[in-house]
Amino acid sequence: MNYRVYFSDSGTTTKAGFGKVAHLPCIFDSRPGYHRAASRYLIDRGLGVWNPKARGVAIETIAPSDQTILNYAHWLANFLEWANLRGIDLSTCTYAEHVQGRYQTEMVNGIWSRDAVGLKPSTINLRVQQACDFLTWMSDKGLRGPFHIATETVTVKSGSATSSVGHRPKEIEVRKGKVRQNKRRLRMPTDAQLDAWLSRVYAKAGDTKGLMCETILLTAMRREEVACWRVDTLPPEKKDWHINNPAAPLKQQQVRVSIKFGTKGSGYGYDHGDKIGPERSIWIPLELAERLDEYRRKHRNSALRKWVKSAPASEQRRRISETVHLFLDEHTGERITSKHLYQAWTSVELPFDGWSPHLGRDWWACSVLWRELKKHEHLLSLGVETATALLESTAMSVIRLQIQPQLGHAHDSTTMIYLQWVMDMVSVGLSVRYEAEHNNEFQIEINGETIADSKLQQRQP
Repeated sequence: MNYRVYFSDSGTTTKAGFGKVAHLPCIFDSRPGYHRAASRYLIDRGLGVWNPKARGVAIETIAPSDQTILNYAHWLANFLEWANLRGIDLSTCTYAEHVQGRYQTEMVNGIWSRDAVGLKPSTINLRVQQACDFLTWMSDKGLRGPFHIATETVTVKSGSATSSVGHRPKEIEVRKGKVRQNKRRLRMPTDAQLDAWLSRVYAKAGDTKGLMCETILLTAMRREEVACWRVDTLPPEKKDWHINNPAAPLKQQQVRVSIKFGTKGSGYGYDHGDKIGPERSIWIPLELAERLDEYRRKHRNSALRKWVKSAPASEQRRRISETVHLFLDEHTGERITSKHLYQAWTSVELPFDGWSPHLGRDWWACSVLWRELKKHEHLLSLGVETATALLESTAMSVIRLQIQPQLGHAHDSTTMIYLQWVMDMVSVGLSVRYEAEHNNEFQIEINGETIADSKLQQRQP
């Protein structure tokens, strides 16, 4: 690929007076040389100066996250590469003939694909949308004539945890010609698969990265949020821990902590390389809190000593004071980044293709739904239709009051997949069953396999 995404040296860029954009990527073309228009576009997007909806109008906008901007850069570089090889003039190309008619079609047919295989609809739609946004930005900046995108009006249902009309339909404009994609259906590993995978992670990646992976499963934190966990995110003194119900059995107790480093959403600056995002409170199992505290008091110190001793004497004191992250590499003492965490997660045989940290968050959500549905197992004796309606209502309450706040989701659109998961379970082919022949035990099947309740009792949030 001739068009590539690069980052400048943040220190040099900041000293030159451009610290505001030091964290943003740029694009180099096939010469190679700095692609001025594409890089200007990424700056405008990264600073929230321009977006497809506001189009530069002076209204309050939220700047995309660093990862989102990086994705924009890679998608745009792909389009620029295609346009360059096909001899497409960006100042005159059109949506119907070039962007949808050729760029999108070539990706669908596998012509513009590394493996000569048609790309996923989601990948195609993201790339095409970025091309449209860039060409629209060029038009707004006077770098080309008007760029017209064919749109159509569709009706969607929106939801809100606080609105009494949460399912009121509303009309929105969408790009005409998008590649149709199937709705995502959750696939979860069985208990045996999950245990075996996690054991492999601990064995290959080590105890620290294994604990980080397990933290995702038990808290639904994003991998960036786990990597940004600070030494004092969990209060150092146990007397300062906020426990939800101290009188409950230990396995049911949870500790509330607040996180803001690496969280998704608006950015409020940086601290030790971490984006400061919107702060939210989450609950973590008391058992996990105890393990994190033990790691902090014992195992982390040996890793920190390795990191400090590897530096010159003049640098050692600074390393001690500047090492604020909880999770450190066992061998080098360096901070474990979200990239390292992802590599550990995927470095061993997976339960199935596509098992990722993001699905680990989904696993947590499904665990919560399972636990809450078990409290209402008596509904299954009321008949399928009645039980389905009541379980759906219960699931919606759980999603809005427990799952959304923990995941950090602002809208129902990103969590309705869990409601679909529930409905899939109670549909014909029944995944949710009332087992009279097994001591009236309430069981749930995922992918046709019943998952033992004992393991979820151990891991459930």
